[in-house]
Amino acid sequence: MAAELCHQAGKLLNHQRDQLSPEAISELREAIANLRTAMHSSYNRATLEEEIAKLEETGSRKLIPYRSPGMRENVEVALFAVAIAMSVRTFFFQPMGIPTGSMQPTLYGITEGNLGQEELAPTGVNAWVQHYLAGVSYYHLVSDGNWRLISVEKPRKSFVLFNKQRLTFRDTDKKIDIVRDISPPMNSGDSMLGSGRALSEYVLNSHNNYTYKKGEYVINMRRESGDHLLVDRLTYNFRKPNRGEIIVFETKNITGIQNDLFYIKRLAGLPNEKIRIGDDRHLVINDKRLDASDHPFELLYSFDVAEEIPLAQDSRFSGHVNQKVFQQVLDERRKTVARQNGVDPSRIQMSYEGNISPNFMNGSHEFQIPPNRYLALGDNTVSSKDSRDWGSLPAKNIFGKASFIYWPFLGQKHRTRPNRFGWAFQ
Repeated sequence: MAAELCHQAGKLLNHQRDQLSPEAISELREAIANLRTAMHSSYNRATLEEEIAKLEETGSRKLIPYRSPGMRENVEVALFAVAIAMSVRTFFFQPMGIPTGSMQPTLYGITEGNLGQEELAPTGVNAWVQHYLAGVSYYHLVSDGNWRLISVEKPRKSFVLFNKQRLTFRDTDKKIDIVRDISPPMNSGDSMLGSGRALSEYVLNSHNNYTYKKGEYVINMRRESGDHLLVDRLTYNFRKPNRGEIIVFETKNITGIQNDLFYIKRLAGLPNEKIRIGDDRHLVINDKRLDASDHPFELLYSFDVAEEIPLAQDSRFSGHVNQKVFQQVLDERRKTVARQNGVDPSRIQMSYEGNISPNFMNGSHEFQIPPNRYLALGDNTVSSKDSRDWGSLPAKNIFGKASFIYWPFLGQKHRTRPNRFGWAFQ
């Protein structure tokens, strides 16, 4: 009690020093010193209680009382906690969510898919566990009659924080409009359900004025959240980044990408190196080819263990893809979609039809990294915007490396690497 009283009295004296008279300051100092002397002398309860009473009495006379002292103390503690948290975030560990799939399957962004015919969405406690511990959400809408979809409006804010989206149907039996407001799955600020008549694949059978029968699914999908990890901001204050580390960097002063973002990629090239991406999907650095024996590229080049090297795949460990190889992947996708729809492949429009790798057009195209700059590539180079497109990045932009995945806790069974909690992604 005596020690706590000395601490509080000294703190208040420092707070109010500019408002107290010299006599009041001297009297408070003397009372605090007397109590400390009693504390450091042989234990005598009566003496301690006497000095405590004297300090309390002096403080009540000389110190200026604060209004709402309890609230003031709580605010002070809260501000101190915020300062500590911000210091940890700025100098040690910064939380970060992965929004895109450029590092899959090492680190996962947001993904989604329609449920299969025999796949049932969890309910009750299991649904809660999947949502909060595994980061998997389920969305469904069932027709209550013979409904024909008329329109899907753009998402709108409800109660500031929540998104709502309105689907309008025509009941073909009752000849009335049916409106359903749902909380849509969102990705990068846009609804995955689309809007107007240009609907996404997640509104089932949305084409050709399809009529949903009673009990039939209009929407039946799941959405997996991206990985949330801690970025180590301390290590690179003491050493330079090493090849193969998963780095986090700012995009400012990098031509060709938005300048107010954080990117996470694998560091592939160091200053002054000459780099090629071979048609066999391996990096060639200063004429030395990397393979699965080079740490930490073991998983990235693990496709070499197959008897026949498969075509590069989205969200699979497929090495590094140059423009020539990507065009082969794109052509194969186009043929598959055309075959499924019974049309000529030339009629199929694919996303990313332009150059995703102007700096590495084929296996002989060499890129020289300037001094004090680095080259960064996504592990999912079939679907990644990285140094193949916008070139090298300044060393000063790199501020941390991936450290620890703290969420989701549980595995996500629909992903190639379901369990990544902790350091399992490395």
